[in-house]
Amino acid sequence: MMRLNFNCLGAVLSIAAAMTIFGCSPSGPRTVTAPVVNFANTATIDIVKVELNDSNTVLHINSHFIPGNWIRIAGDSYLQAEGKQYAMISTDGIEPDTEFWMPESGEADFKLIFEPLPFSTRRFDFIEGTGQNAFKLWDVDITGKPAPTYPEGLPEDLCKEPVDGPVPAPAFKIGHTVVNLHMLPYRPEFLHHYSMYVNTLDGKQTEYPVKFDENGDATISFDMYGMSQATVVDRDMSYSLARITLYPGETLDCYIDMRRTGGIAMSNREGPSQFRTTYTNGYYGNYDRMKSGFTDYYGLDMYTGKFADYHMTGDEYKAMVKSRYDSNIRKIEESDAPVMAKEYYTLQLQNEVLEAMAGYRYFLSHNYRHVKGNWRMPAPADSIRARLTDEDYDEVTTWFDTTDPRLLIESRSVGSFDWNKHGADGDLSRSVMMFIKKADKACRHELTKEDIDTLRTLSDPFFAEACDSLNQRSLREFMRLQELSFVTPTPQVAIDKVFDAIVAPHKGKVVVVDLWNTWCGPCRAAIQENEPLKSGSLSSDDIVWIYIADESSEPNKYLEMLQDIKGIHYKVTEEQVGEIRKRFNVDGIPYYILVDREGKAEGRPDIRDHSKYVEAIKSKL
Repeated sequence: MMRLNFNCLGAVLSIAAAMTIFGCSPSGPRTVTAPVVNFANTATIDIVKVELNDSNTVLHINSHFIPGNWIRIAGDSYLQAEGKQYAMISTDGIEPDTEFWMPESGEADFKLIFEPLPFSTRRFDFIEGTGQNAFKLWDVDITGKPAPTYPEGLPEDLCKEPVDGPVPAPAFKIGHTVVNLHMLPYRPEFLHHYSMYVNTLDGKQTEYPVKFDENGDATISFDMYGMSQATVVDRDMSYSLARITLYPGETLDCYIDMRRTGGIAMSNREGPSQFRTTYTNGYYGNYDRMKSGFTDYYGLDMYTGKFADYHMTGDEYKAMVKSRYDSNIRKIEESDAPVMAKEYYTLQLQNEVLEAMAGYRYFLSHNYRHVKGNWRMPAPADSIRARLTDEDYDEVTTWFDTTDPRLLIESRSVGSFDWNKHGADGDLSRSVMMFIKKADKACRHELTKEDIDTLRTLSDPFFAEACDSLNQRSLREFMRLQELSFVTPTPQVAIDKVFDAIVAPHKGKVVVVDLWNTWCGPCRAAIQENEPLKSGSLSSDDIVWIYIADESSEPNKYLEMLQDIKGIHYKVTEEQVGEIRKRFNVDGIPYYILVDREGKAEGRPDIRDHSKYVEAIKSKL
């Protein structure tokens, strides 16, 4: 007679049940709440729930966008899973191919209904039509399982939690740095326009275009003068993918978890939805990994327009800043954050205090413009009552250590004002402030021996050595670039005749004049967007492209940028460009002036709107 061991049979049944749950594909209708969106090209929409039924698949969409602006869902949207497409068959709460205006809350919910996905589906892509700027959410995971902590392909030595400890000190060194960037994972859909922006100790920001290869790898190399911060940005999507702290002279690998893009789409959900983005093996790698988990903010929130009241006296303003500082320091100390996080938040707060005190008139004026509802209007001089004295600044240096070099780890606020004049021991702020000024002269080939001698009076020889090296490098680069670039000499005429003399040789053609400078981010972005039009919809021998910059553009950067800007280039003096600004009532740059075939010129700030740019130029032909 056969006997059954019920304990063993129970174990077998439990194993079988587990295999059914975890090893086999689902076999019926189900609802998945908060599916993991691994990759996305947008932060505007998020898939918050998926219903799989016999007759359809329903996506519950949560949308966040600017109130009073519209979004649109294409009627030919589809889902893609295992090589097959599933068409959208209806909607609920939004009309396809129709402008959907966002409410005042900036948030809206609607449903998109598709042909039924197989119940065995574990992942799918959502593709909102075939348009160039279509919303795309890839690799939407509907297994209900949590996403892996680390991206696939990350080296084993980086698959570990960072070690807590003090915020590291900045490095005052010179060296050639190499950054190897790696996308994890790589997908062809990620072939966007990327740049790495490096913020250096001398207060400058340099853009390095990044071109990832077919494996998702790229290398950037450059000379460094002191510790720097770098940010890798997807220019098409306008968000950052990685933040890196760089040590001069090192070669490091930076692995970018591209699930960061999906995290941005999920960023409005309750609870954590972001993936850690940056994994580096450099000197500051542990700090960067630790920092990527810091989500709190204890700063002064200075740029809202509500930070200060423009009616304040100097004493009231100082007391307000001190009160907020004391309050936020207490919150940091009472928090259960790690040691490094507390130090980071404290240094961030202290930098903002220094910025608030050094720039008090700006922040009071900022409030004036906010209250008056006119951000372009300057605040009248007599509207700001506050006046801070040397005694006030002396007092600030007693609130915390304004000579702590770690203040430079994330900001240069300590170098925006000479706190050493006001009771601070050491010469940190004086050194950084002087370095910023002298490094700018070096980049303009204006550094003198006297400047170097002055820098040698500082306690750290780095500042003199760095400026001397910058000056020599800048001169070498300038000589090289001069051989590659051609800048048209400015006509030698009276200041008020310069513009007419520039455009006169092109009478009978349409002239597009672009006022710009290298330091102007919107100018660079507009040039990059407009450049392809010259060989596309605005390809014509009857159009002349003229670019006018002034001496505020750094010489080397200016000559380097000209290589990629097709047209005639002039670099004029401040007085000459001032006359042009006055004549055309220039309110900022980029600024466009269109000259018709008869030579009549008119300022056209309206064509900063790219949708108007092409038609405005064509109308003159």
